[in-house]
Amino acid sequence: MGKIKVMDDRLANQIAAGEVVERPASVVKELVENALDSQAERITISIEEGGIRSIRVTDDGSGMDREDAVLAFERHATSKIRRERDLFSIRSLGFRGEALPSIASVSRLTLTTSEEGGEPGTRLVLEGGKLVSTEDAVRSSGTEVIVEDLFFNTPARLKYLKTVNTEISHVADVVGRLALAHPDVSFLLTHNDRKLFRTPGDGKMLHVVHALYGKQVAQKVLPFAAEDMDFTLEGLVVKPEVTRSNRSYISTVINGRYIRNIPLTQAILRAYDTLLPIGRYPIVVLSIMMDPKLVDVNVHPSKLEVRLSKEKALCRLIENGIKDLFRKQTLIPEAAYPRQERSPVQVRPVQERLNWNESGSKSEGNIPKPKVKQGEEILHVRESGVDDPVKSSVEDPALAQPAHRELPRVEPSPSPLNQETPQSEKKQDIKEKRLPDLLPLAQIHGTYIIAQSEDGFYILDQHAAHERIYYEIFYNRMKEQDGKQQPLLVPMTVECTPSESEAIRNWIPHLTGLGMDIEPFGGTTFLVRSHPAWFPQGDEEALIREILDWVKRGEKMDLARLRDDGAKMMSCKAAIKANRHLRKDEMESLIRQLKECETPFTCPHGRPIFIRFSTYEIEKMFKRVM
Repeated sequence: MGKIKVMDDRLANQIAAGEVVERPASVVKELVENALDSQAERITISIEEGGIRSIRVTDDGSGMDREDAVLAFERHATSKIRRERDLFSIRSLGFRGEALPSIASVSRLTLTTSEEGGEPGTRLVLEGGKLVSTEDAVRSSGTEVIVEDLFFNTPARLKYLKTVNTEISHVADVVGRLALAHPDVSFLLTHNDRKLFRTPGDGKMLHVVHALYGKQVAQKVLPFAAEDMDFTLEGLVVKPEVTRSNRSYISTVINGRYIRNIPLTQAILRAYDTLLPIGRYPIVVLSIMMDPKLVDVNVHPSKLEVRLSKEKALCRLIENGIKDLFRKQTLIPEAAYPRQERSPVQVRPVQERLNWNESGSKSEGNIPKPKVKQGEEILHVRESGVDDPVKSSVEDPALAQPAHRELPRVEPSPSPLNQETPQSEKKQDIKEKRLPDLLPLAQIHGTYIIAQSEDGFYILDQHAAHERIYYEIFYNRMKEQDGKQQPLLVPMTVECTPSESEAIRNWIPHLTGLGMDIEPFGGTTFLVRSHPAWFPQGDEEALIREILDWVKRGEKMDLARLRDDGAKMMSCKAAIKANRHLRKDEMESLIRQLKECETPFTCPHGRPIFIRFSTYEIEKMFKRVM
């Protein structure tokens, strides 16, 4: 008896569902694309429990008669492809004829549809891909599909679904991108009977951006357009002052279809070039119209990835078009809060920033401990011993003249051979040995310090070194202020995407544990009434955005990591920058403080502080040794 057999249709549909239906968001995508192909003007998506319990997609499109409704659940049944040559000019979103039978094979599905003209509608009920009942139904023109108990008959797939928050985040992301691709269609997305967002369907992409990302982002957009013989580009480019921590806010649409394409994304990032900080990404919505013959959408089961003809020419058009747009704009960000005059940052001698005891005074000199106030990113102590808070400059903080009075280092007295050296002395001795004694000789381009040691010379990046010093100061101060909150006189308004807002609602108790008092303020807007006392002034929203990114990715809320990110942000702004010329005593002070750091070898972001040239290597370069 032969080994090869033809699978029955139900088994084949379940296997096909593995390619088409990965999670609830995949079901939503396929059903909404079918609604768009039916020329719907209004689409409502209602989700329960992240789509695991129920997905309902309702549209006012053309609908189907009974014969077409039944035939739609047969494999490879489609109204969008007739001939082979149609594959080379696809204009519809759904065309494979596999979505409905694949979805029905792993769920309990009810379809209700009706055409215009007064004929009775049709209701079909399927369970596990098997047609259970067919009956008349009363409804207006259009289609409603209800998918319940997704993966009820494939428990292995159900097991690998993520949390409700994660699944609804993916659904909101899919619907949001479809809304950006079709601003002429009104979308309404609800989860557990709560509205996540609604778009007006008036054809204006700006209104969709406002619905998804909020007013603050919508106010920073620049309209963008470019064209050549093959491509027509339209879209919205958000000013570089508004950034996000990942590329997911870059949306590219080709002929009404949201797609993922790395070369196109890289072209957008190249257009921003040095306008973006390292590790930050823009918000861009780009719609591309082209001849369907120039794009092959039949290369991926979910149709997210496409193959483009003349891809390099399209990338050049995108990059040059956005660069030309920026050349015509004044990209100076508006102040988010009143600027105050700041004094330059002062590098203190090592002993003046260490050895604070528990009572708040120094162990020597009886100088009171400076208090950290909101917005004061660095403090120094005057010679008189009076607290003197100095705010660091965000644009170009510099080193003021260092205090020359240093507390003498107390040398440990000789210990008996059988007596152990105190732990603090051991730790200090280790610090002294990790770095050689360096004598600063000169500065190059106001950026790098040349220092000599017994075994060669070193080049120091002064910004990286100073950044490390401040990072450890700020991080330790933040640990001292754990649990303290800073109430806000005027609550801060934070506007989120629908997927972010849904996750935040469920994480509010955890956010409270981090020291944030946050509450819903209607829709996707939240009010922050207080935050941890150590949040740097002017960077509160940036740190809150960092927290939201963790929530969206479903990552564990970690206070130590949040403190680390805050210390990095503050130290980077407070540290001396390039092209800041230092006197020799300032360079000496910088090196002394660096030797006291726990990790004096890299900046907080991992960049090296030192480059060493040994005497042997120098002699080899000059051919003194062979």
